[in-house]
Amino acid sequence: MKKLLIVLMIAALAVTLSVRQVSAADPPVGIRYAPPTVTLATGKLSYVSGEAIDWRYTLYNGNDQPLVLTFMTSQVYDLILRQGGKVIARWSTGQMFADIVTTRTVMMGETMKLNGSWQLPEKLALGTYELEFVLTSTTTEPTGATTQVAVAEAGIPGLSVNFTTDKLIYRVGTTITVKYTITNLTNKPLVLTFPTIQQYDWTVTDAKGNLVYRWSAGKAFAQVVTHLTIPAGASNSFESSWPIPRDLKPNGFYIYFTMLDDSLGVLKTQRCAVLMGSTPPPL
Repeated sequence: MKKLLIVLMIAALAVTLSVRQVSAADPPVGIRYAPPTVTLATGKLSYVSGEAIDWRYTLYNGNDQPLVLTFMTSQVYDLILRQGGKVIARWSTGQMFADIVTTRTVMMGETMKLNGSWQLPEKLALGTYELEFVLTSTTTEPTGATTQVAVAEAGIPGLSVNFTTDKLIYRVGTTITVKYTITNLTNKPLVLTFPTIQQYDWTVTDAKGNLVYRWSAGKAFAQVVTHLTIPAGASNSFESSWPIPRDLKPNGFYIYFTMLDDSLGVLKTQRCAVLMGSTPPPL
């Protein structure tokens, strides 16, 4: 009888340990995991060799728990320029960083933003390059981001272009408005020529490059060459909107706005990044 009691006690203890182990392995009830949503955007899509790239990185924590980022030195990020898989330049090359440990916590629903400027090397070959952003924290979460930039011939000198969205973060079911403004800083009128009456087009793609929206889709344009004159010292703006579908999956998105005049060179196409997601507003 005593031996039987000992056997039963050992069996009960084994069951208890087994249950505890399974419970510890399962995620807490009600906790939702979502990897960070990251975007990397540059002020322009195309640059001339030796020009400074102005960049902006965003990280949105859509998880139900804070994201703790630990940095082992004073270096928070790095930038890498590649072409055809070959590293062309690295932002951190030749720089010194202090050996200090710092942390930053991105709370649930919070967006961390970093921005800066990095001068491209001189005498870069014309073509498309990959720009990679590396967050130098010790987290195992996917926090890196990449985008493409082009090195092209300079356009018309004396022009300034500004491309913006009315917000950085949108809720699905609301409306996004884009605005492209070109300013003629020269001392003579600027004449833009378009092959049809269509002067511009713009698209929205997700972080993987999949097309989500094209402004010109379903529209018809008369096949007539048209001209637009911007007087010296004056500006001309092009504004357009898109109602974001209520069923759009939350993600980071890129917006490309293109003026259909080839003489604009590196100013022809502009790009920016936004975040779209969260619950839609009530009907």
